[in-house]
Amino acid sequence: MPLDVRPEPTPNPNAVRFSLSSPVLGDRPRTFSGAAAAAGTPWAERLFAIAGVASLFGLRDFLTVTKPPAGDWDTIVPAAVEVLSKHLA
Repeated sequence: MPLDVRPEPTPNPNAVRFSLSSPVLGDRPRTFSGAAAAAGTPWAERLFAIAGVASLFGLRDFLTVTKPPAGDWDTIVPAAVEVLSKHLA
């Protein structure tokens, strides 16, 4: 069954919440403060390969992606949706 990934704005202009149609991230919070912290977690490694991704936080059925002020959501969001829908399903 494909995973539906829905980007949603947050009060922080440098963070977007990605709602997932299934609880695929487990019951323990997943926090990655940078690419080095994502080593060994393929989907997180792929997200950090997207220019502008600074950190990740997820739990159960959502993942929040944070970018630096200069990051570009127009680039990050579609690439993150693709990674999440392909690699978390």
